Amino acid sequence: MRLAIHVSHEALYKVGGIGEVLIGLCTAPSYQAFFEKTLLYGPLYEYIGSPSTRLGKDGIVYFSSRDNYDTGHFGELFRPLLEKYQLDIVFGKRRLISELNPQRTATVDVLLVDVTHMRKELVDFQKYLFWEKFGLPSDRYEKDWDYEQYFRLSLPYYEFLKLLYPKTKEFYHFSHEYMGIPSLLALELNPSFGKEKHIRIFYAHEVAPARRIVENHQGHDISFYNLLKKGKAQGKTLEDIFGSQMDWYRTALVKLTYPFDKLFAVGDLVAEEYKFLVKELLPEKVKVVYNGLPLDHVTFEEKEKSRKKFETCLGLKGCERVDVILSHTCRLVKSKGIWRDIKILWFLDKYFEKAGLKGIYILLASQIPQGRPVEMVENMVKEYGWPFNHRIGWPDLVGYEIEIYQLIEKFNQNSKNIKAIFINQYGLSKRKCGIDFPEDITTRDLKLASDAEFGLSIYEPFGISHIEVLPSGGISLLSTSCGVYYFLEKIFNKDFKPYIAIDFIEIGKDLPEAALLELTSEKREILEELAIAKCAERIFERLPKNQKERLYIYEKIQPYLKELDWDTVVKKYFLPSLS
Repeated sequence: MRLAIHVSHEALYKVGGIGEVLIGLCTAPSYQAFFEKTLLYGPLYEYIGSPSTRLGKDGIVYFSSRDNYDTGHFGELFRPLLEKYQLDIVFGKRRLISELNPQRTATVDVLLVDVTHMRKELVDFQKYLFWEKFGLPSDRYEKDWDYEQYFRLSLPYYEFLKLLYPKTKEFYHFSHEYMGIPSLLALELNPSFGKEKHIRIFYAHEVAPARRIVENHQGHDISFYNLLKKGKAQGKTLEDIFGSQMDWYRTALVKLTYPFDKLFAVGDLVAEEYKFLVKELLPEKVKVVYNGLPLDHVTFEEKEKSRKKFETCLGLKGCERVDVILSHTCRLVKSKGIWRDIKILWFLDKYFEKAGLKGIYILLASQIPQGRPVEMVENMVKEYGWPFNHRIGWPDLVGYEIEIYQLIEKFNQNSKNIKAIFINQYGLSKRKCGIDFPEDITTRDLKLASDAEFGLSIYEPFGISHIEVLPSGGISLLSTSCGVYYFLEKIFNKDFKPYIAIDFIEIGKDLPEAALLELTSEKREILEELAIAKCAERIFERLPKNQKERLYIYEKIQPYLKELDWDTVVKKYFLPSLS
């Protein structure tokens, strides 16, 4: 039997991109044909609901130790391990369902471990073994619970696998980001660990210190990726240029993955970042394994129906006509480069005015992952017409949302033919967004209706959301700092490209190393504006501006969609990279 074990913080709930990847992989028919069983392994954060609902609405709980809930003889099976380490666990199954293609489903095992009361003497001994064998200084990082919990998960990891899957012949261990690295390293500490039966894969959805540098350096991607190229040519590493990153446990863990059998990078730049950081790495271990889309057939009529929903609610707000819908759906973090969206809108507004077109830009992004509570939404809608109008302070604008809204407000005060709407909510629906929205509107409607999705990120390992508009005939507007750009380049030929990529990195290529290191935000913004100015007219020309042009792009893209599908990605990149 072939068993896949995915160690992740999203073993129970999809929080972000990794959860999307897990669902995409596990529901792909080609993945299911290769692996006979899949286990999702991660920490148990909290006890929500009743014992039988600890694994969510699509889960079945077999055993919950703290609740004394047992549907069979699992207590007898697990008791020795639970007593040895002083653990609590929830074990059962989850049904994974693809949101964009509900026909794709998978049933996987789930093991969540509560490590909060683990025996300290065992944890300390494991830390000593990690220091002795791997040189990992846990005492430097153990005050951070994020580090501590994933380290503790490593102690019973192998014993749980032997207990649950005693007849398994092949184990494929996937550490999604840093979370599973201690568990995969800990395999080496077990005397019965046989390398011929165990394949260890570090699944790099980012390179943590690279993201941190890009986000915090004033030159962002312009500085970082040009310095990477120059440093690579000189045989330098990331830390040679930017200094030691070992103050952060994620760097320390990622640097210990070089003995693993494979490194899966979700984009070409991630592969380069990893090689730039880890000098001990054998380059042939690095495989670029792109993400995909869970495709379901979308008709052009569905797209037009979704557009009507937005035209209806926008009409209530005085937008008598909408020719072009632009969108950006994302987590509200600096890496998304939203200020670049606004810079492009300034240019596009002039072209729209000249052509007599009306456009709407919708930013659906929240700094609060769980979004605004429904009862607070109702009050804001009644008081001042949220989300079309905003006020600073909870439950409305907080943190980075304030800065973004100020950019949008300034744009709206001066623009003529494009207006921007900031919906600072997690997900789109009438319940979440208020009475002005149609009863059946969803986030999917925004993807279907949109003529272009923005994604001008400064750091974006892949960028699934950037291409979710493609199946319905929208185009993607992205930066070459996004991993998905390289994926698209492999799929589409020069005669048809339903995306426009702005190369912010290229604009700084001739700057010397010292200038890149010292690049200020003011100078970087000038370079960004130059890059955008060079592409602005081409962007305007490529935007579908009427139904005929939307239909042309929709029909033209259909033959290419199979290449974007998760099942094709698994066949073409994921499975070949395992061998």
